[in-house]
Amino acid sequence: MACNNDWSPLEEIIVGTADYASIPMTNISTMKCQFPEYEEEYIKQYTGFFPQQIIDEQNEDLEKLSDVLKKLGVKVHRPDTQYAETETVSPNWRGKNWHYHCPRDLTLVVGDTLIETPSPIWNRQYETWAYRKIFTELFNEGYNWVKAPIPILYDENYKENTKGVPALNNLEILFEAANCIRINEDILYQVSNTGNENGAKWLQRTLGDKYKVHVATDLYSYAHLDSTIVPLREGLVLYNAHRVTPQNEPEIFKSWDKIWINECVGPDTSPFNLPWGASEWIGLNLLSINENLAIVDKKQTQIHERMKSFGIETIPLELRHDRIISGGFHCVTLDLKRKIS
Repeated sequence: MACNNDWSPLEEIIVGTADYASIPMTNISTMKCQFPEYEEEYIKQYTGFFPQQIIDEQNEDLEKLSDVLKKLGVKVHRPDTQYAETETVSPNWRGKNWHYHCPRDLTLVVGDTLIETPSPIWNRQYETWAYRKIFTELFNEGYNWVKAPIPILYDENYKENTKGVPALNNLEILFEAANCIRINEDILYQVSNTGNENGAKWLQRTLGDKYKVHVATDLYSYAHLDSTIVPLREGLVLYNAHRVTPQNEPEIFKSWDKIWINECVGPDTSPFNLPWGASEWIGLNLLSINENLAIVDKKQTQIHERMKSFGIETIPLELRHDRIISGGFHCVTLDLKRKIS
């Protein structure tokens, strides 16, 4: 059992939780990497836990997702939240741990190797502790387990002007796992606000010659890759048409069939009057069960129709607050085992 792509038959997974979900304290890392389009004084007025209604409704949807996965025969794990309100202190910074809504963000499973990645955000340095018991189980089953160097997070890591360009310099190894997409022995790595070029170099050297890391520098500077490019099976890829063009399309996909999506329907966030962490394109963030079945946001009728035209059935579900808390079905899960044919 291993994970080399996002479409082989799914067997084991982590589903996140909205417990303790919050807007993090403001500091240079959160403002440069998470909220580059906002002024710090604006974000400060919202820091802290989300309204309980948002947390409860999102947890209801995550529980439904877990139930659907179990009925499909998938083994489901959930996070350990005991450290959620712990203050973390380093010689260079301090901050409260973030929530455990998106297990995908900071752990990459490549083959039978777990890789804990070094986020550029202060509050996320110990987030993977929520999954340590699960990782230990997998280690005892034979998985390898690697953790990247814990970064110092110098202020100089963050560029002064980050409007429309990746926010990070290359003083340290910095990247989040969700900057990566696995395509069997190839990995597409996006340079963005949450991943620098040093991160790609470290990943390539860590994985060795068996895998090839392809670096994309001109796709999407904001954050993660999984609402921009979604490989559905060998030879078929789903594209966010507002970010991917024939000019910047990664070479690895040029011979594949493409589904171009030019519109996503976002949830109504206005009743809460909160800054959101994700755009309406979070609707592309889907979870493949196998190459013929995927869980897709129920509002995205265009995606459902286009996927079905290529022979892929869809299960319509919802995450009511995916845009505010920031995370669709791919973000809020971490596949641990997929069946290798």
